[in-house]
Amino acid sequence: MFSFLLLAACSGTSSSGGGTANYTLSLVPVTPPDVNPFDGADRIDLLLDDGVGAPVRVPLDVPESGGSAEAKDLPVLDGARVVVEVYDEGELVGWGQSNPLSSTTDELETTVLVTVPDSLARLGGLPEEWALGGGAALGEGRFVLMGGVGNRSTKNPDRELDVVWTLDLGAPDPSLTFLEADTLPEYVDASGDTETNRRDFTLTRLTSGDAGMFLLVGGSDSIGYRDGTAVTADCRLFDPETSSFSDALPSRDTLHTARTGHQAAANQQGGVLIWGGYGAASAGYFIDLQDGELYDPVARSFSEVEGPREAGEFVAGSLAVGLAAIGSDGVLVAGGARFDGGSVWLVTGTSFGVGVDGSVSPFSDMVPVAAHAMVALDNGDVLAFGGVESDSTHNFDEVIAASPLVQRFDAEAGTWATVGEMEIARAGLSATLIDDRHVVLAGGAAGWGPVEYDDSAISCVEVYDTEDDTTVILNDCMASDAAGGLSAPSQFPLALFDPDLGVLFAGGIDGSNGAHPTTTFFALPRD
Repeated sequence: MFSFLLLAACSGTSSSGGGTANYTLSLVPVTPPDVNPFDGADRIDLLLDDGVGAPVRVPLDVPESGGSAEAKDLPVLDGARVVVEVYDEGELVGWGQSNPLSSTTDELETTVLVTVPDSLARLGGLPEEWALGGGAALGEGRFVLMGGVGNRSTKNPDRELDVVWTLDLGAPDPSLTFLEADTLPEYVDASGDTETNRRDFTLTRLTSGDAGMFLLVGGSDSIGYRDGTAVTADCRLFDPETSSFSDALPSRDTLHTARTGHQAAANQQGGVLIWGGYGAASAGYFIDLQDGELYDPVARSFSEVEGPREAGEFVAGSLAVGLAAIGSDGVLVAGGARFDGGSVWLVTGTSFGVGVDGSVSPFSDMVPVAAHAMVALDNGDVLAFGGVESDSTHNFDEVIAASPLVQRFDAEAGTWATVGEMEIARAGLSATLIDDRHVVLAGGAAGWGPVEYDDSAISCVEVYDTEDDTTVILNDCMASDAAGGLSAPSQFPLALFDPDLGVLFAGGIDGSNGAHPTTTFFALPRD
């Protein structure tokens, strides 16, 4: 399934800045099972990049399969990365890079993931079906997934998990699969039961206070609208360096309101806004929350945030709401769905900002959408992609059609405008800003409802250009295709962005079958 090639045995005595090293470097490329960028290649370059000045470029002849190529008199590797570039008639057809290396020993051996830039590749997958959990890109090619659900037998996945899985693409194992590393810590739900299984929580990187750690908030051990007693206010810190969880935050510093199925986004001062979701209720009942809480990472405490009201009634969305940072002014909350009396639901266009101090500032309404995806742009504006669009009420278990709409929030004016359309209408998609102008849009489904999943999940991936508001679908994929995009059609795929490597897509809701175990990697374009 995987391509192996001893790409280079680099040896010699080298000196740089007074340092000298005698070493042999064996670099073993690992490629995804559906990618072989070495096939037909006519040139391979090694770039030794220490992050200071221009990288040292070493051209190599392409070795025979199973053979090796040699280069001598290379510089000392003192924390440098080895970058692999594969060319066919002058066109870059493959690339990869190692973790930082040091040539202080005689023998160095490392593996490196090599794939095709600006394209999709299947990875080895997950140990089992997975969706609706948390995950993070930890840096240098490391990724972690945790919790979620894993059941392909029903349309509403309901077998909760307490597993923690890890994957390292910086030093890849040939299988390119996630490996079980730990289990989630125990917590107490609203009924007083002790649980470890957890779904529909949020995991957010902190940039101040416990900087570098991740804040795990809330969740439940059942679907929020099925069992209101399964919800928790429990919050933890996850340390990526030790792959360990803190004890539960003290009760005075945890959520004021237990919640699951909420959204989270960090603001410019490192605070984290938690919004919406389902709250704790009696067995057989549910409450959807039109409010939020703001986490102070220095004090390790939450403060309550109330949403806007009209005629005394809350009007914000509670479920499938969009959140994104806006300039220096906090977090934008926009759109989403909410229940009206418990028997019907509606979509809202309400949008407002929550400042870094917790203050609420109303903005103009967007076109009402829910289950959309939002990204913050470098200039402070926000783009909202797709979702379900509606201005009427819907029955409790109704699924409505997705929209291709792309809306832009002007942060300076506080107003929304429609700026374009995606090639494919989709709800429950992921959106990832990969540079200063391009957004990768993946997965979703042709419809969405707050208590049902549509049976038409989408695999196609498109790249949206934020400067000219155009979009290109990768691999000429069509919405009805089961192939050509993600490794499986997926609603709510988890997208994890490593700015050095690319975007990893994991799991998701697979329409008629529940969750699925596949992973897909989008390799970043190269200049």
